Amino acid sequence: MSLKPFVFAIALAAAVPAFAQGVPLSTELADIERQLTEIEAQAARYDGGLILTLIDARREALLLARTLVENRINAEAGAATIEVTIPAVQPDEAQAAQILGEMAAVQHRIEEAEREAASGGGLIQALALSRAETEKLTSAQLQMGYLQAKYGIAFPVMVPRPATSVPAAAPAADTTTPPEGATQTVEWADSRFPAIDYALDPFEQANRDEHRISGWWTIESSRAAVDDSPQVIALNHSQFQANSFMGQTALVARCIEGETALVFVQEDFLMNDFQRNSFEMTLRIDDQPSQQARWNSLTNNKGAGLFGREAETFIRSIYDADRLFLRLVESKGQQHDAQFDLAGSQEAIEAVAGACGWTTLSLSTDDYRAIQTLLNAGGFDVGTPDGQWGPASQTAMRAYQASVGLPETGAPDRATLERLGVNR
Repeated sequence: MSLKPFVFAIALAAAVPAFAQGVPLSTELADIERQLTEIEAQAARYDGGLILTLIDARREALLLARTLVENRINAEAGAATIEVTIPAVQPDEAQAAQILGEMAAVQHRIEEAEREAASGGGLIQALALSRAETEKLTSAQLQMGYLQAKYGIAFPVMVPRPATSVPAAAPAADTTTPPEGATQTVEWADSRFPAIDYALDPFEQANRDEHRISGWWTIESSRAAVDDSPQVIALNHSQFQANSFMGQTALVARCIEGETALVFVQEDFLMNDFQRNSFEMTLRIDDQPSQQARWNSLTNNKGAGLFGREAETFIRSIYDADRLFLRLVESKGQQHDAQFDLAGSQEAIEAVAGACGWTTLSLSTDDYRAIQTLLNAGGFDVGTPDGQWGPASQTAMRAYQASVGLPETGAPDRATLERLGVNR
């Protein structure tokens, strides 16, 4: 059967299609152009992630709408038309009426999501924006279904797709000249920190062992012999003393066999509180007020540490810090002080967190629930979002991370949330 030219417009701002109200084609076209302009401005705010994927899918639908409306306008004016081949189907007036009702419900959900986004912030806002874009894309699909049911014209269905991985460009070589007085004269020096003496023994050894160097930290990565799980040991050497014969004072962040630890290694043999198997600690991060705590004694009596969730929480607290003061007090009152320069710590901390599958961000239950909903919207099933980051959430996150070429930590880490279009 031959088909007459038709009118097609995606009017996302209306509860019913504009063409159902007798709007001129020129007005339909102007409305589509307006929406495309708004989409371009909205897309410019995102570098990638799920929200941008949804925006791109809606853009494709609108571009198709513009082509078809321009084709009809040109045909009525007797001008040349753009050939668009579309299969024919049988019109269904009852289905068309049903779709109009569904479109009204979708528009209501769009308005609710936009109000929530306007009043919220952080991950909650990101979730609302993602939900609004998903509903807008649904509205575009429904309008295509309406035209199919009303006029017997079949349209391609636009569906959101997970973002594809784009290889990152190699970092440009650092050709800057170290400032006067800089001590980095070795090839393994971290050029970001020219004041650090990378000729010190621990850095030279790290280079020989092919470990990473970040600021005052050396980062060793390996696999656990028991289960091949990732292991990371990051040592801060800012208290290194070349002439010490008793041992070295160091700060160690590590992930071994899935357990996180932060350890203050002290050069002397320490007497702990045997009844509590711990040491009294005074802690100070940058210029914040000092705080008191108790850290567990090491089995070799050469230091103290935090383990498991306690270690994760404290490591998060120093992620953006410049220095950490520690005072360990033995059972007889002898004090051992150290102030660590934390330069380069973020890379070290991210390596430890990634190996043990936790995020360096402080996230609430609502934040986790929002992330779970984002993953579900992108086709990475976590089940019912409950705000608990369990095995299903970790599996879904690893699948998403693999799809976009990120390390498969299973955690909502900073790089992953940025790729999802969430700003923290």
